[in-house]
Amino acid sequence: MKADFAPGSPACLAQPPDAAEETRSLLALTAAEARYRGACALPIYAIFLVDAGGNILLANSSAERMFGYRPGSLSGLCIDLLVPEAKRAAHAEHRVRFDAQPRHGSRRLTHLAGQRRDGSVFPAEISLSYINEASGTIVTCAVRDVSERDRQALALRRLNASLRLIHDCNAALVRAGSESEMIAGIVDRLHRQGGYSAVWVELVDREQGEARLAVEAAALVAASSLDSLDGDLWRSGFRRQLALPALEQGQARSCLFAAADGLAEWSADLAACGQCAGMALPLVGRGVPIGILNLLTAAPDGFDEDACKVLEELADDLAYGIFAQRAEAGMRLLKRAVEASANGVMITDALQHDHPITYVNPGFEAITGYSAGDVLGNSGRFLLAGDRDQVALNELRQALRERRGTQVTLRCFRKDGSPLWAELNVSPVCSADGTLGHFVSVFHDISERRRYEEELEHQANHDSLTGLPNRNLLRDRQQQAIAYAERHDSSLALLAVDIDQFKRVNNSHGHGYGDQLLRIVAERLADSVRDGDTVARLGGDEFVIILADPLGDDEVARVIARILEKVAQPVDLDGHALAISCSIGASLFPRDGRDPETLLKNADAAMHRAKARGRGSFHFYQAEMNERVAGQLAIEADLGRALERGELELHYQPQLDLLSGKIVGAEALLRWRHPVRGMIAPKDFITLAEDTGLIVPIGQWVIETACQQVRAWRDAGLATPRLAINLSARQFESDDLAEQLAAAVVRAGLDGGALEVELTESLALQDIDRVTAILKKIRQAGVTMAMDDFGTGFSSLAHLLRITVDRIKIDRCFVRDILSDRTAAAVALAVIAMAKSLGVKVIAEGVETEAQLQFLRDSACDEMQGFYFSRPLPCQEFEVLLREARGLSFAGSSAAEDKDDGAPTLLLRGV
Repeated sequence: MKADFAPGSPACLAQPPDAAEETRSLLALTAAEARYRGACALPIYAIFLVDAGGNILLANSSAERMFGYRPGSLSGLCIDLLVPEAKRAAHAEHRVRFDAQPRHGSRRLTHLAGQRRDGSVFPAEISLSYINEASGTIVTCAVRDVSERDRQALALRRLNASLRLIHDCNAALVRAGSESEMIAGIVDRLHRQGGYSAVWVELVDREQGEARLAVEAAALVAASSLDSLDGDLWRSGFRRQLALPALEQGQARSCLFAAADGLAEWSADLAACGQCAGMALPLVGRGVPIGILNLLTAAPDGFDEDACKVLEELADDLAYGIFAQRAEAGMRLLKRAVEASANGVMITDALQHDHPITYVNPGFEAITGYSAGDVLGNSGRFLLAGDRDQVALNELRQALRERRGTQVTLRCFRKDGSPLWAELNVSPVCSADGTLGHFVSVFHDISERRRYEEELEHQANHDSLTGLPNRNLLRDRQQQAIAYAERHDSSLALLAVDIDQFKRVNNSHGHGYGDQLLRIVAERLADSVRDGDTVARLGGDEFVIILADPLGDDEVARVIARILEKVAQPVDLDGHALAISCSIGASLFPRDGRDPETLLKNADAAMHRAKARGRGSFHFYQAEMNERVAGQLAIEADLGRALERGELELHYQPQLDLLSGKIVGAEALLRWRHPVRGMIAPKDFITLAEDTGLIVPIGQWVIETACQQVRAWRDAGLATPRLAINLSARQFESDDLAEQLAAAVVRAGLDGGALEVELTESLALQDIDRVTAILKKIRQAGVTMAMDDFGTGFSSLAHLLRITVDRIKIDRCFVRDILSDRTAAAVALAVIAMAKSLGVKVIAEGVETEAQLQFLRDSACDEMQGFYFSRPLPCQEFEVLLREARGLSFAGSSAAEDKDDGAPTLLLRGV
């Protein structure tokens, strides 16, 4: 029965059996109407009047709408039909307890449930009260649908939980001391507070550009339902289907596991373990993918709209935190690098007119001597002191005005006033919006480099021994002098100066004395000319003088006479009084040439004519002198073709053992058989070959020919001694010299011991480290070594310890004077004694008399070489010596002496 009560309208509950009963019922209903009209009119409540048996007597329209019934269809139904079946027992217990209470007042029952006609269930709140009527007790039920209230309450709780989660996660972001600690804190809070079954983060590998596992939540271990699963299977599936697509697309990806049909194995396994869904959220910092936040949930609504908003916010916060951690770590690293840098760093405020200094690092303090307290707030101009006209400052000022970077080299001054050269790199620093805020200046102290460059420049243009201009600077001075003479229609003179018999002094007294003599002559030449003139050293004992703007031949002659007189003064070299002189040739501009090359060539020709006239002479250039120069050029041209024409040949000078008298070695000496000029001595073309570079292919030919000759002698059945060849300085410039020697020995089918190389002591001392490295490779190939000209170098004994040789040759000057000069004899004896102590053999070279030979034998010298036994012989004549086994015959020699103890050998030079 429907009961929508209106004021003054009667309502009928049932049809009475007679008129009296009808009257009583009508009166009762009329009274009830007045009492319940107000309650039934409330639209938010479903009002039921229920009898003692639980049957519905009356229901308002709100009840019909709330439970989904048609109007009037609720009357007569049992109230239990409006309660979910699962809740009916509990509902009955509530009613029993209510019936047992005193029947007055009302009681509110919360957390109950109602069931609509379609079977759907909703949360309800019920108020019960009794109505005691004459006809019996009626229960009034007021039902309120609290779905919206509960939804709002749940939403509020979830909002509070989300806010707490965000708050706690942000606290973890702020307080974390490292990236890994921060990620672990977020993961832990999402698991514990967010209630997610599993949480883990994957980061993009910054080197490989791939996602890699960084931190995995402890929840993954704590979620016991996942323990039985293959972790690699479901995580790789999750990564493939959700994580990587989310990373690539830059959008969150989620997947429901509830629908079992069509699920992959990994997601089906998760669904079977009670997991409802998974989500992957990309972590993006300033547009750069950083990683992925991954979650699993067992709640059906774990990834609803509100949850997704919270997770997306947390993902953004986490990405920002990771980015900030990395930026902070980078800043810490950068600060440590700046603080530890040896370079000076200065930061200035670009917004203020004077660009005051806001920061300097310890490197700046160390370089300049100024402390931070000395300079902060000041302009950097104090570093320039008064030197503010440097050209580089114009570029620096322009760059600062244009607000751009630049690099300049400036001369600055330290706090103590000492100068320093600084390479300054200036860079502008702008804010995110492009506003210039600061300039960063990096100081690199290049004072030492600048000094080194100046030294290199000086070395490149000056002779290292005398300090005079060298060939490079001379050419520049020549060009300047010629240009000046042309502009002013004047002249200049070029003098070529050569010290007379310098090689004899060098050979007799050693290179040390020779160097002293060169320095003395250089000083005397410089003292003999004006400040505006130039004195240069070309090399060896060759000097060139430029006389600027002389008045004529007579004045040039007077200057030359003054030079000859100055140079001819006696020289005292460590107690040795030397009488020296020089020869000078002169050419004049423009008469004898208009370019540097011609003037120098003609002056050199005149100098050689002066030498031919005798010591201490000078000569002016004459045109016929070029004939001799042309002859030299012809020899040079012929030498270039001599190798291919087969005009070169080797002669062999035997080396004999001073105990047995037998030939134990030979030195291969180069000869040139010219088709027109005949046999040309080495002294007439070796230097030319060195100067032109032809010595390199010639040297290679000597190596190949010597090896093949030894092979030919052996094939002929001859007992071949070791064969020594000479190596030039130009050959040692090749990095593969040792490989060339080894290859030649292998091609000839020889062992390395069949070949010996000789190098001069002066060559060994030119670049001791390089030469030592090459000699080491040569020894590794089995080739033995001898040092030539021993005793003529400087610090020979000190360097000998670094260069391992088998034999040493002492210069011929000691052997020649061994019987007449006590000093020469003492040197020879000292070298022999030293060699014995070092286990090195000695060869006396240049032995020409029997008396010299006997002295050397008596002094325990090992071997000899010289004209006393044989001059250098052509190949055929040397073969005769080998076939006839010729040797020296010593009175009283025994077979016991005829042996080789295998010791390395030291050569006394003397050819």
